[in-house]
Amino acid sequence: MPTRASTTGLLLLLTLAACQRAPQAPVPAPGFELKNLSGKSVGLASLRGKPVMLDFWATWCGPCQISIPLVQRFYDAHKKEGLVVLGLNIDEDPSGVYAFVNQYKMTYPVLYAGGTPVPDLYGVDGIPMFLFIDPQGRIVRRFQGFHPAMIEEWEDEFQRLKTAAP
Repeated sequence: MPTRASTTGLLLLLTLAACQRAPQAPVPAPGFELKNLSGKSVGLASLRGKPVMLDFWATWCGPCQISIPLVQRFYDAHKKEGLVVLGLNIDEDPSGVYAFVNQYKMTYPVLYAGGTPVPDLYGVDGIPMFLFIDPQGRIVRRFQGFHPAMIEEWEDEFQRLKTAAP
């Protein structure tokens, strides 16, 4: 009979394994056009030719509150190298998003995806979820959940995408 400690350890291992998924065969990224905090439309197609990281998150998500400052640092470190980060907020009520973005000093574009089909198009079944899209517009890597060690894999993926840019 398993002990509580062994069951907890097994659940932790399964959670960490689910958070980091192996590279997958590239698939076309579904197109979208969403509004940013200023009400301007931003379309994924306009970013073709650049490596893109999508971050699906919500204001009420504890792991998102931990990951967002690290996403911001990752963006700051690589934006001059061409990295585009889009924060896709999935809150149903966007009224608290602007204050959240200011509190967390998010400088990468934040788009409203709550109440749209975009999270379903991307298979979002938990947050945070991060996707890397290559310069050809294909999803090449997906990360479900968050663990700080994941940032090393983001670095590796960005370096691969940067060399693949046209």
